[in-house]
Amino acid sequence: MGKLMLSTLELSDIKKVVEEVIENKLKNLNPQPEKEGLKLLSRKDTAKLLCISLPTLHDWTKTGIVKAHRIGNRILYKLEEVNDALSMIQTSKNERGLSC
Repeated sequence: MGKLMLSTLELSDIKKVVEEVIENKLKNLNPQPEKEGLKLLSRKDTAKLLCISLPTLHDWTKTGIVKAHRIGNRILYKLEEVNDALSMIQTSKNERGLSC
C-alpha cells in the first residue's frame, strides 16, 4: 500500500473518501436472502398450539386432519401445515373457534 500524506487533506475530504469506500464495499456485499427456516413442532407443542390432548392429536394424525412427519424415532409437525389444519378446523366448527 502506498504512503498517504494526511497533512494536506482537510477533514471534510477525508470524510468523503471514507464514505465512498464504505458505500462501495456495502454495494459489493451480496446479502444472503433470508430463508424462512422450516419450523418443526414436537407432539407436545403441536397439541398445545391446537388446544388438544396428545391422544386427540394422535387420532387427528391417523385420520389425516393434521399431517405428521417421522424423523428418526420422533414425530414432528410442520408449523405451516398445523396452521392450515387449524384454519380448516375452525371453519368446520361454524366459527365457534377454540376455547383455550
